[in-house]
Amino acid sequence: MKITMKMSQEAYPVAKRVYSGQLTRDDGKSEINRVTGMNEGSAQAYITIFLGMMNGQEYKRAFNNETNRFLFESIRKDFGEKYYVNALTAAQKHINYYGTLGKGNLIGLQRIVDELKY
Repeated sequence: MKITMKMSQEAYPVAKRVYSGQLTRDDGKSEINRVTGMNEGSAQAYITIFLGMMNGQEYKRAFNNETNRFLFESIRKDFGEKYYVNALTAAQKHINYYGTLGKGNLIGLQRIVDELKY
């Protein structure tokens, strides 16, 4: 199933609630599925990516570039520069990780990260 921008936008408030401790990851996954129709595997990946971005940590799963850009911009707006830098750092770590897999490079995501770097 393709993750639409509408799904990503509707999943974002749920991921924020997981980050703040208001929901468990498992409850967040189910809530995203219920609210957006995103399958639970993708919902889990969305939460994992969001948490990785918030903490500046490498993540292994990937989303489309439109969703990535949305997450960067939303994190900056809602949480400020520190978390925005964390998100860009996490994405760069993801790009570097993906490059080691022998499946090609995330050129589009790299362009976005380079464009948005402070």
